[in-house]
Order: sequence, then structure tokens, then C-alpha cells
Amino acid sequence: MSNKSQYEIQLDHLLDAWFEEFQQLPGHEVLAAELPANIRARADARLARATQEAGRRRLVAARANAALERARSPISVSIEEARAYIARIIQNTNYTLAARQLEEMPEEEILRLYEQLRELEDQ
Repeated sequence: MSNKSQYEIQLDHLLDAWFEEFQQLPGHEVLAAELPANIRARADARLARATQEAGRRRLVAARANAALERARSPISVSIEEARAYIARIIQNTNYTLAARQLEEMPEEEILRLYEQLRELEDQ
């Protein structure tokens, strides 16, 4: 079973088709008064751009998926409960957190940290 994303599969198909077409070209058309190094440089640049675009698309998809997941499961814990949970975790030797005063942390950061610690604990 493959763990490739849709974009990686599409990129593989594109590259396979490109290489197949390239292999079928006669040698004189491939080189058509051009240095092989120049052809290779252009092909490498195309491949690099395609790879970069595929990575960009995967990143956009991952961000959208993460935002959707956060929107689906809002945190239903009070700030006090989150602070108490984080304080218990700080005492646990399995986790290392920067020394901070929980009372001074903004509420958004408390909830974000709480959510991250819960996700780690669920894994």
C-alpha cells in the first residue's frame, strides 16, 4: 500500500509520461543543435519546479486539513482546567516545558498548549 498523496501520484504520472515521450524522440530531435548539458539543466529546472509546486500544494492541503480539524473539535475545557492540567504535566518527567508562569500566559496560548499536550497524550 502506498502512502503517496494525490499530488505525489499526479506528479509521478506526469514524470512517467514526460520520460516516455522523451525516450520515443529520435536522437537528432533531442539534441537539435543544443548541448546535452543545457537540455539536462532545463529538465532539472522543470523537475525542481514541479517538485516545489507539489510540495507547496501538499503544504496548503495540510494547513487546510489542520484548520478544518481545529474547527471541528473546539476545545471544551475552561482556562482553569487547562492550567491545572498543564501544571500537572509540568511535574511529569516525560515532558519538558519551558519554565513559565501559567498565570501570565495568554488564554489562547494556554488552550493551544493544552490541545497539543492532549494530542501527545493520545498518541
